[in-house]
Amino acid sequence: MPRVSRRVKALAHLEMTRPYTMFHAGLVAVAGAELASGGQGAPWRVALAGVVTICGWEAGLYAGDYYDRELDAQSKPFRPVPSGRVSPREAFLTMVGLILSGYVCALALGPGNLALAILTTVLGISYSKTFKAKALLGNFDRGVLGVCAALFGSLAVGTPAHGTVLLLLVVVFLHDSASNLVGTIRDVDGDRAAGCATVPVVYGVPRAAAISAGLALGGALAGIGLMVALAPGPLAWTLFVGALVLDASVYLGLVSERSVLNRARALRAHKYLVVERLLLFNGFIAVYAPSSVSLILLAGTLSASVGAQVLLRDRHERQPLHGSTTHGLVQG
Repeated sequence: MPRVSRRVKALAHLEMTRPYTMFHAGLVAVAGAELASGGQGAPWRVALAGVVTICGWEAGLYAGDYYDRELDAQSKPFRPVPSGRVSPREAFLTMVGLILSGYVCALALGPGNLALAILTTVLGISYSKTFKAKALLGNFDRGVLGVCAALFGSLAVGTPAHGTVLLLLVVVFLHDSASNLVGTIRDVDGDRAAGCATVPVVYGVPRAAAISAGLALGGALAGIGLMVALAPGPLAWTLFVGALVLDASVYLGLVSERSVLNRARALRAHKYLVVERLLLFNGFIAVYAPSSVSLILLAGTLSASVGAQVLLRDRHERQPLHGSTTHGLVQG
């Protein structure tokens, strides 16, 4: 195999981190910490909870690239591992390094956080190795991973038994399961060619669109109930309503176009969902966090995610797919 330059390898690793998705898990953990503590959690514990969950998310992405390398070699040979820019060994070792770094930081937060981090690792690798090809079980696995992130944040600063935290867990589960299902709609041709039994492959794209919209509707209703219970200020409500409007636009569009839904439409929907979830969870954080902190967090995550979509994701969407007419990147 020819030697890969440092610049090419660095770009390949940047692609593997999917920067346009990485902040979501951290925001979910921070939201869990803020709601569990009523905004009274020690800032270093809240921040560390966010960092650890991002490490776990990134480890899961590396796991996906490592365990899917043979599948990607057939349908997405331009991905970092099958293209040879990152070796399988390097991908595996990076995954292990992220996991161990997360464990060390989790232990600093407490034994409960470490135990939850280990459980999340098992669920994340199980998604890549098993559940991804088990229709709805794969989408629900992603929903459970979101729940683990919120629980991780709440455990870092308080008790996860708090009523509003429990309602947040419902929101996260339904929301993340729905958005992950949209990702499988986008990747349906490649998954079908590879024999991966996702919901749209097994039940068809129209039914998958309806299921994703139903899950999203449940998450939205739970979110409204949570916001009413919290009775936050104007900023939190503004961000939440913005996310709700964007959410409704995306899923109504998917349902109305379900009979002619193709990869391009599903990809566009998923791009909007990247923005929607940043608004949503920054909205929950803004319930207790100072407005200045909430706005800085929103501006930073939003600009980094949208910028990464333009600079990285859009470029790779133009790559040719082997064995099909379409391809996808990450079901997140």
